[in-house]
Order: sequence, then structure tokens, then C-alpha cells
Amino acid sequence: MKIRVTTEGKSVMVDMEPKLADKVFKALVLQLLQAGGDREQLSAPHPLKPVEIPPESEAGPEKDYEKLDGLHQYKGFFYTICPECGNIRGFCSKKEIEGFHCFKCGADIPFTEELLPLHVNCECGHHFKYMTNMKEKMFDINCIECGNPVAVRYNDKRNSYETI
Repeated sequence: MKIRVTTEGKSVMVDMEPKLADKVFKALVLQLLQAGGDREQLSAPHPLKPVEIPPESEAGPEKDYEKLDGLHQYKGFFYTICPECGNIRGFCSKKEIEGFHCFKCGADIPFTEELLPLHVNCECGHHFKYMTNMKEKMFDINCIECGNPVAVRYNDKRNSYETI
């Protein structure tokens, strides 16, 4: 994947692996948005903090989450509850996200705490894995295949939710 930065009369393009390119892009955008508050800041030179790019050899194994700027990043299936209004929603994200938007109350909820795995084994034979921010000991979740409710319980030893 290539990252390109262009201004009037200047341009630079760097080719890097997609995961690293995504991190660098997010860091650059955050720095630019923080620098671009009002017109005085835009006209005066504003020093940006250097982006630390880890060497590829130190990248290590992939994880379900990574912490970037205090927020955890996840991708896949989610079963979330809005802490503002209590709306529960299941959804899928193919890209890594750092939070979710509640369409009922309009709140943007960042992933400041690690999400817990949620394993659903329905009687119809289908199995699903979600990540959740739920804090309940037990709750029901509907199977996405047949629609029947499946009871799940928090397992202290495994730090995850599992089918009862």
C-alpha cells in the first residue's frame, strides 16, 4: 500500500505493508486535525510530532486488538450496548474500528476498554464469535441464522461470554 503526501510544489510517496500504512495514515490524520484548529495555526508553521514506525521485524504476531492513542482497535462481528441510552446492536466491520456510533441517541462510543469475546453456539448448529462491551453476567442473544434466542454467561476463568 502506498501513502502519498502532497502540497503545492512538493510530493512524497512511500510504499509500505497495508497494516503499517493504515497506522501511519491514522497518526498523520490525527496530527493534521489537531494542528488545523483555526486560521492562525494554519498560516504559522506548526511542528508535527514524528510518527514512530516500528521496524517490520518487531511487528510480532497479529492480535484481535491493538491500542493506538489510548483506544483499542477491532474488526469483525460486534455485539455492543450504548452506555448512553442502553441500545443493543449487532454489526460487522471489515476494517479496524476504534469505537462505534449509536444510531438511537447519536453518541460516539470509543473502545477505551478491551472488548470481551462472545461465543454463541446455537441449537440449530451454527457457531458465531463476537466482541462485546457488555457487563452483564448473563443475557440472551439472537442467532443470526435461525433467530432463536441463545443464553450466554460470563466465564471468569476464560474472561469471555459462552453459551450456557
